Amino acid sequence: MEWKIPDITFCQYINGRLVEGTSRTDEIVCPGNGKPVASVRLAGTEQAQAALEAARDAFPVWSRMPLEERGAWILKLRDAIAAERETLHALLVMESGKLSGHNAFEVDSLINYLTFFLEQAKCEQDAILRDTTGGKGYYAVVRQPLGVVVASLAWNFPLHNAATKLGPVLASGCTAVIKPATKTPLSTLYLGRILDRIGFPKGVINLVAGDAREISKTLSSSRIPAMLTMIGSTQGGLEMLRDSSTSIKRFSMELGGNAPVIVTPHADLKAAAEHTVGNKMRCAGQTCVAPQRVFVHTSVLEPFTKLCVELGNTAKCGMADEDANTGALISGSAVRRMEEIVADAVSKGARVLCGGRRPEGKQGFYFLPTILTDVTADMRAVNEEIFGPIMSILPYETEEEVIAAANDTQYGLASYVWGTDYYEIARIVRGLEFGVVNVNGPGTGPAYPHGGWKDSGVGADGSCYSLDEYFRKKGVRAALR
Repeated sequence: MEWKIPDITFCQYINGRLVEGTSRTDEIVCPGNGKPVASVRLAGTEQAQAALEAARDAFPVWSRMPLEERGAWILKLRDAIAAERETLHALLVMESGKLSGHNAFEVDSLINYLTFFLEQAKCEQDAILRDTTGGKGYYAVVRQPLGVVVASLAWNFPLHNAATKLGPVLASGCTAVIKPATKTPLSTLYLGRILDRIGFPKGVINLVAGDAREISKTLSSSRIPAMLTMIGSTQGGLEMLRDSSTSIKRFSMELGGNAPVIVTPHADLKAAAEHTVGNKMRCAGQTCVAPQRVFVHTSVLEPFTKLCVELGNTAKCGMADEDANTGALISGSAVRRMEEIVADAVSKGARVLCGGRRPEGKQGFYFLPTILTDVTADMRAVNEEIFGPIMSILPYETEEEVIAAANDTQYGLASYVWGTDYYEIARIVRGLEFGVVNVNGPGTGPAYPHGGWKDSGVGADGSCYSLDEYFRKKGVRAALR
C-alpha cells in the first residue's frame, strides 16, 4: 500500500476556525526514510492566547449543556473520525515512520476513548450524605465541570495521546486547548478539519501546534486554565509546574519511565521473552512503558537470555507495510543518543549480546534492538529513561533484592512481573513502587487507570479515576426549616 499525505494546508484550529500559524514554518520529516513529507506553519504566542480565550468563552455554554446533547456531539465526532480512518492512519505512518501495525490501534483508541468516557459520564452520580443532625439538615456533594484544560501531548502516539485527553474533557463538560508535539502534529491538526467539517461547537476544542519555547509558557502561565495535563518527559513536567505558579491549578501528568521486568523462577520463559523483546521492537522502544531493566532469577538466567537474544537477532527494520518487525526512531539525534548509551555501557564493562548499532544500508533513523549484560547502576542504560530499543538483563537471587533493585529509580510508571506462583507474585506486586504493574503481560485500555508514582507523574489516564479529575466537588449544606 502506498501511504500519502493529503494535499492540504495543515492549519491550527482556534475558536471553530481553521487558521494558518503565525510563527515559523516547520518541515515534518518521516523518520522511516528521512524524507520531508509536509510543512506546518506553527502557532505563535498570540494564537495560543486566543485559543485559551476561546476555550474560556465556550465553557459556560458547553458545561451547562445536558449530557445527552453533549453526547450527541461526541458521537458525531466519533463517527466522523471513523469515516476518516484511512487518512488518519496514513498521516500517522508518515509523520512517525512506524510500522503500519504499530500505528493501527491509534484511530480505534480515539474512537474507543470517546465512547468509553461518554458512557462513564452517564454512570456518574452526585452524592447525598448521611444527615447527622437528626433530620435538621440536607447534605450533598455536587460535581461540576472543572473548566478550561490545557493538554500538551507527546510525539510517540499522537492520536492515542489525544484520545486520553479528549475523552474525559468532552464527557465532563470541560473545554480544552490541545498542543500536539511539533515532531508529529499532522494527524492531530487534521482533527481540526474534522471538527470544522461537522460544525462542532466553537471554542470547545482548540488545537495549536507551536514551538514549546514559544507557546508552552503562555499556556501554562495563564490564569485561564483550571487544569494542566500532559504526556511527556519528567523535565517537561517540571517546567510546566514551574510556569504554572501564577494561579492554583490541577495537574494530571504521565511522565518518564524506567520500567523493570521481574522474571521469577516459575515464569513462562518463552512468553516473557517474547513480550519483553517485542515491547522493545514495538515503536523502536519509544514508549514510556517499554521494558528497560530486566531482572532475571539466576536459576533461569541462561535460558531466558538465550531466548531474548534469538528474538533480538530476528530484527528487521522498516516502516509502513514493509516486511519488518521494528521501526524507526523519531530523529537522527535519537539514534546518536542510542549509540552514546551503548558506548557508555561498554566503556564501563557491559557486553552487547545483540544489536548495538545502526542497520547497514538503511535510509531513515534506525537502531537495532540491543541487549546488554554485565551492567551496573552507574551506566546510563540503567539509570536514564532510554526511550529506545535498548534493554539490560540483570541477575537476582532473592525477592527482597529484586524489589529493592526494581524500585531503585526516580521513576515509577510501569513495571512487569512474570511468574506462576501466586504468593510470590502477590509479594512482589505489593512491594513495587510503580503506578502500573503488569503480571504475565496483559495490555491496557480506556477502562483501566494508567499513571505513575514518584517522578513519573500524578493523576491517571483512563478509567473513572481519570474522569473524576475533570470535575470539581461542591459540598451543599442546607438547613431544613
